[in-house]
Amino acid sequence: MERNGAGVAGRLRRRLALGGGAAGLTGVALAACGPAAGGTSGGGQAAPSKAPVSIEVLTRNGVSSPTGHSQFYDRRAKQIFTPETGITVTLVDAQPNVGEKLTVMAAGGVLPDGSWFGVVADGSAGREQASRGIFQPLDDLIKKDAKFDIKPYFKSMLDAFSVNGKLYALPTHAHYGTHVLYYNKNMTQGAGVRIPDDGNWTQDEFIEAARKLTRSGEDVWGYWPSWGFSEFGVFWLRQFGAEFLDEAGKKLLFDTAEGRAAFQWVYDTQAKFQVINDLNRVVEGAPLGLGGNRGLFALGKLAMHATTPGLVAEYKKPDTEEIKFEAGIALFPKGPGGRRGTQASGSGMGLTNPAKQDAVWQYLKFVTDKDNGVEQVFGGAGSPGGRTDVWNDAKLLKERDPIYSTIIKTFPQGAGSLRFPANFQYTALLKAVNDELNIFMKGQTSVTEALSKMTQAGTVVLNQ
Repeated sequence: MERNGAGVAGRLRRRLALGGGAAGLTGVALAACGPAAGGTSGGGQAAPSKAPVSIEVLTRNGVSSPTGHSQFYDRRAKQIFTPETGITVTLVDAQPNVGEKLTVMAAGGVLPDGSWFGVVADGSAGREQASRGIFQPLDDLIKKDAKFDIKPYFKSMLDAFSVNGKLYALPTHAHYGTHVLYYNKNMTQGAGVRIPDDGNWTQDEFIEAARKLTRSGEDVWGYWPSWGFSEFGVFWLRQFGAEFLDEAGKKLLFDTAEGRAAFQWVYDTQAKFQVINDLNRVVEGAPLGLGGNRGLFALGKLAMHATTPGLVAEYKKPDTEEIKFEAGIALFPKGPGGRRGTQASGSGMGLTNPAKQDAVWQYLKFVTDKDNGVEQVFGGAGSPGGRTDVWNDAKLLKERDPIYSTIIKTFPQGAGSLRFPANFQYTALLKAVNDELNIFMKGQTSVTEALSKMTQAGTVVLNQ
């Protein structure tokens, strides 16, 4: 993208001509003109196509939705990418998810030109599909593109998108895991509870704060945790010094004293600490039809919950419909021994049809560049792009929240590794361990028996 005055002005004129409107362009203009703004990941404006080209890209559901990643990418392609390159992008919703839809398309010999690459969501099948030749490696395209700079991308996500030493996708969005604590400032201030933004306190201190915020007679609760794998489960294991899988992806490692302590602590938020009345309660009547701890939080009956930084975009936007109070955002407190759980997570885009690889490559660079990585937070797409220059962007930190920079500083080595089974049976593995873990979280078995059965069930999958 151009960074001189004439280039920016030209781009804005083109976008206005497309009818984007002042409201839709304000964020783009600020990102382009701000001192911390960066160019495309290729170091300059995407090269115009010699002739009109159309590409079809499979994406997660939601192209026509008012929010979400796919609606944002669709809008940006129409307003910016196509006018600049002559490449028309048709984004296709995946039903029931990207993994299953792409597998069906491959079997029928009708692959799209590019596709969403899922690793922890959307079917979690990206790596398996890459191993089967459905995705095409990007390494040669990267080598040929002298202006493309791969250094800003999160290494942990590039590792997750690599199979047998070859890279198959670039990250559209990414984060460091489910360690972001959201809290109701009205409730914390009213109870005299201070939440340190950097998470520099212990889980014991955190539970004491949650108890102060709990008013069981009014059905108001201090904290309600989530626990399912892959994301929450790995967070809890690493928070307590345990691990999910070995690096080779052939052995489960969580059936240890530390692993049992992790999930016992989660269960004890109800059974012992009583900061939530029912880990499995059903929430009704919440704004936007939300359920679970997010729904209870939106109703003003839950003081704290933790998940990824994706909700910063929703809670901090000026016209949010989800909450009617000011949300505070902080890192989750330290676990035993000062540990902090972290795991890389996110999704990417890759090439599936080499016939139009040049056009797809231009789109991959565009959809994963710095500008899109920043603007998607403002455009309803949730988590920022998977690049360090995005997470340190001045506009993002000022107009949404400094939590992004706090996370970067807290984990200078980057996010924890995202580990996968060697046989690519990730979805089956997650189901096997979650089925047994959920039985424990309903109080129907002990943590010792649960982790033993989780290991047995998961090992069956790993040996397939």
